[in-house]
Amino acid sequence: MIKEIKYLLKKHNITLAAHYYEKDEIFDIADLTGDSLELAKKTAKLKKPLIFCGVSFMGESAKILNPSIPVFMPRLADCSMARMAEIEKVKKDIELLKKENINFIPVCYVNSSAKIKAIVGELGGSICTSSSAEKIVQWAIKQNKKIYFLPDKNLGKNTAKKLGVKAKVIREKNWQEADIICFDGHCSVHQLFMPEQIEFYKEKFPDIKIVVHPECSPEVCKMADFVGSTSQILNYVKNHPKETMAIGTEFNFVNRLKRDINPNIYVLSSTKPECPSMNETTMQNLYDLLKAIDEEQPYNEIKVDENIAKNALKALNTMMEITK
Repeated sequence: MIKEIKYLLKKHNITLAAHYYEKDEIFDIADLTGDSLELAKKTAKLKKPLIFCGVSFMGESAKILNPSIPVFMPRLADCSMARMAEIEKVKKDIELLKKENINFIPVCYVNSSAKIKAIVGELGGSICTSSSAEKIVQWAIKQNKKIYFLPDKNLGKNTAKKLGVKAKVIREKNWQEADIICFDGHCSVHQLFMPEQIEFYKEKFPDIKIVVHPECSPEVCKMADFVGSTSQILNYVKNHPKETMAIGTEFNFVNRLKRDINPNIYVLSSTKPECPSMNETTMQNLYDLLKAIDEEQPYNEIKVDENIAKNALKALNTMMEITK
């Protein structure tokens, strides 16, 4: 099947992109790999068709940033965090912010739908990724407004702590006093990592390095030796190839770091922290899509409403400009 997939990709001059959290079998044959920010930048420059292996919001972002090429996904997998930020919930938050006379600017994590990104663009805000959150929030702070950060409260709180400002979840006690007001969303995978797991590894290996993603809770991040995005974690591991580590992020990525760079790596959880959405895409899905394209019956092509795309692009372009 792999041989046939490679043949069809070449035959139709298609670029295959895969997020770090995809299964090894897909990741290992991809032309482009990376975290959300890296893939956004790489796919924005393409001149040929794209198949994106990831979750739906990534395919949407690729299409919005590069509308001239066809973008397909083997599976239209949904991100649970993105689903939390429902349009009506976000609109109610915005209504409340206005009712409280709070002058705010929205900063939206890339793990969100095109419709939510469009609302952020309309309000003059920006998208961010976990690797760019600090830089984007610094930009927003300079606007002399409070920040409405969505949908991941943990990334919002951890970024606030790093920058020395106050963050609270909207509707919490005294939330109006916060510099960063967070939507009440989270990542189902990164919620699995707990302080007691860090304590377990520290007791077993006194010199172990604890490495976690900023979608983890502030309590977990506080106890870690390094907190960073997926790409930042990759660089950290490359720079510490012999140290014992316990890493708190998605299983496929951690397992690949163990396989390719440092065998002394452990997964920081008692259960397998595997993203169900990222793991939906299989080689069979990829093969079936390529066969359909070959037979001129393509499906799962990403389409974004023109007005939604226009406003979402404003927010995405702000991120691209700040992080270039």
